[in-house]
Amino acid sequence: MATLQLKKPPVLFLMTSDEFCELPPSETVKLELIDGDVVALCWPTPARQYFIFQLGMEITLWAKRSGLGRVLPDTLMTLDERWTPTPDLVFISRRHLNRVKDKRIEGPVDLAIEVLSPKNPEMDRDTKFAAYAQFGIPWYWIIDLKKRVLEEYERVGKTYRQRVDVPFDRVLSPRLFPGLTIDLASLEW
Repeated sequence: MATLQLKKPPVLFLMTSDEFCELPPSETVKLELIDGDVVALCWPTPARQYFIFQLGMEITLWAKRSGLGRVLPDTLMTLDERWTPTPDLVFISRRHLNRVKDKRIEGPVDLAIEVLSPKNPEMDRDTKFAAYAQFGIPWYWIIDLKKRVLEEYERVGKTYRQRVDVPFDRVLSPRLFPGLTIDLASLEW
């Protein structure tokens, strides 16, 4: 039997962010609104989810002790009427917690974290990279589990610059969280 290989996620239909946020939750696919298109993404693998959960816990414990803000996984983030992505993890500083509403975050977060999908890395590397910078998200982390590296980007001006690559055999010391260190290898399945 032939396997269907998609170059990018299938577009299901077009709608606005407000319409998208009224959809019932899907138990079969992860949905995001990307530039007005509702796209279907595969649910993450258990190893990927484990890594995301462990990373979220590390940041949560640090942020909670320091009173810095909150970490949320897989939460809708409305950036305008055509953009409601769902980053794998987000960090919202205490001063921006008013952006967290009942069904979604309204406006940019302080840090968006995406773990690359082996099937659609362009979504995180190109599409979301440009959109997150355009909408003013100050920090963006891209994690490549296959290459075992975390890419930390800081927004300077209107684009991401100041890239720092942290291989999993080194300790991550995020510039956003001075004093925090994370052993990335220990977060793997």
